[in-house]
Amino acid sequence: MEQMYMNLDKTLAIVVTYNRLTDLKVCIDALRNQTFKKLDILVINNGSTDGTKEWLAQQNDLNVINQENLGGAGGFYAGMEYMMNHDYEFLVMMDDDGIPEQNEVENLIAAYKTICKDNEAILNALVINKDDHSHTAFSWRRGSNRSNVIEELKKESYFNDIHPFNGTLVHRSIMERIGLIKKEMFIWGDEKEYMARAVHNGINLFTVTSAIHYHPKEKGTRGNIFPFIKNLQILLKPKKMSHFYYRNEGFIYNTYPEKRNKKFAFYMAYFLRFLLHFEFKELMKFIKYFRRGKKNDYR
Repeated sequence: MEQMYMNLDKTLAIVVTYNRLTDLKVCIDALRNQTFKKLDILVINNGSTDGTKEWLAQQNDLNVINQENLGGAGGFYAGMEYMMNHDYEFLVMMDDDGIPEQNEVENLIAAYKTICKDNEAILNALVINKDDHSHTAFSWRRGSNRSNVIEELKKESYFNDIHPFNGTLVHRSIMERIGLIKKEMFIWGDEKEYMARAVHNGINLFTVTSAIHYHPKEKGTRGNIFPFIKNLQILLKPKKMSHFYYRNEGFIYNTYPEKRNKKFAFYMAYFLRFLLHFEFKELMKFIKYFRRGKKNDYR
């Protein structure tokens, strides 16, 4: 693929934040100290009430969008929209609790020049547990058999798998082709949906192991599907907001052919979990919102 753009002066980093001012300051300092100097920084503040808005007002080198809390999805949508409206070429995406290593952006863009000569791709930094630098912060998708040990992963310059949006490099040509993030998702699934949409449109996903992004270890509780059988587990989201997760997964599994062959297994895993553990209220919520997602019902 012959690149139509390569104006490195038009590179934007976006950080979505909500009530984590201490983490945000660390993230912003890391972006300010990047070896790649042609970088503008945009912070999307999702209605924080911890002094974030006041602190941002004092930062003369930052671009800022203050909005109501629209979740991670609404935050990244606002950042993507700003990027496209201001004619940036590259976008680097991250949450406020991530810490980009000093040469992260430089190495991502250098890798883009090599990897994306023939095909479009979304590139990602290698996301490392900030409290244990020998392992990734997140597990890989089920069935990938990919190691979580950093030493093993670094044996390759890049590989076909990513942990978005944590040091994620997207070229504007991709957004022109597949659009912006699905902002209605609010939380838990927006990044998965965007990556599924990219793959469906023939766009590759690569982790660049020379670009490092530190992040807290993956949060979430895992629960047994069957009582007393510990080797079959699913991810359990806090019940107060679990409907977002069920709805978003319903949309993803029903929309993309590449995901549909796993839809039944996903559905039955959660159905059996709640049924066999007598969590009938959660079971009914799961059925209701998974079906809504299948219908793209985001009322």
